[in-house]
Amino acid sequence: MIKKKFGIKMLILAILLVSMAFVLTVNAQTEKNSDGVSIENSISYTDAELQDLYIKYNISENDIKFANDELPNYLEGTILRSDKRVVASDTGRPHEGMIKGENYDLLITTEEMFNIIDNARQKYMELYGVDPGNPKLEKVNGYLIPKEEVKKLVEKGTLSYGSEDVIELETEPKTSTRVTTNPYAINDAIDVHVFVATDSTHAPTESFQQDTVNALSRFEDFGIDVYLWWYWNSWDASDVSPSWDASAVLNDLEDDESWVRYSASDLVLGWAHELNHNGIARVYTLSDGTLRGGAYSVCTDTVYASSIEWPHDSIVQHEISHNFDAEEGGTFKYQHPAECIMNYEWAYEGTNIWCSSCSNVVNNGIWN
Repeated sequence: MIKKKFGIKMLILAILLVSMAFVLTVNAQTEKNSDGVSIENSISYTDAELQDLYIKYNISENDIKFANDELPNYLEGTILRSDKRVVASDTGRPHEGMIKGENYDLLITTEEMFNIIDNARQKYMELYGVDPGNPKLEKVNGYLIPKEEVKKLVEKGTLSYGSEDVIELETEPKTSTRVTTNPYAINDAIDVHVFVATDSTHAPTESFQQDTVNALSRFEDFGIDVYLWWYWNSWDASDVSPSWDASAVLNDLEDDESWVRYSASDLVLGWAHELNHNGIARVYTLSDGTLRGGAYSVCTDTVYASSIEWPHDSIVQHEISHNFDAEEGGTFKYQHPAECIMNYEWAYEGTNIWCSSCSNVVNNGIWN
């Protein structure tokens, strides 16, 4: 899905494409988001049918409770879910311009952060028998369906990939004016600031951290260093309504955390829970019609309603690619025969590469 914003009202042209509705828009500011897979044909299950599936795939009562957000967050009781604003970096030192007491309360190293996460995840598995890094169920169209079954439904065509675009009016760009809106590498490096939503509605329940690292490391293939900064107990998105609106959550991230951008090499990535799209990224349309990436994006650990979840690393790679000017690569593989993360079907299946065309675009976006 692509969302484009204007300072003035523009005409929305709707056309049919491959028997699916796509709204094409031309405007001044854009948000692109990674649609998941949407329901093409309605699906339904009786209680008995669901029970049969749960028996077949060895689904426990706690697996069901976890998928329904009825178990505690696996990081509960750690400093990563506390009243202390924690920043983690490779060095354990703050980013440029950060002030203790104003921007953070506690500094830790990334290694310490992962030790906390790994220990919490292990204890959670021992206590509940559920792995937050590998949950067994996915919520689709109101049903909790085993992930293996979801994959089969996609392969059979019962679930189909879909996309729609809508327009949203905006008078002024929301990005801080002290730094250019489009990100690019400086001194052969970029800094990605990862904000994890802290409010009870948006705090991720699944483990996504290593997937984030894996996805961002792929951008080093373009000859840059990628430095990550993790922010815990800082970003509160509780004022977003409806809570699942990915566009509104993206706006909230930009409103709340734009202070962290001190140069063009700073990007801001948010992680939230149960949004209506796997991910969404800010993109701008210039006066000549050229698309330029913005510096903000949001990913979700689980999706709301009828969308189907992408692998977490696919979401990150896809959205950050938008930040570096890459456009959508189509919904189905036949629309983008070359394997590529920018195509929805390829991304859903977990590819981690760009086609040569998109790779060139991302490379240019990183360096310019």
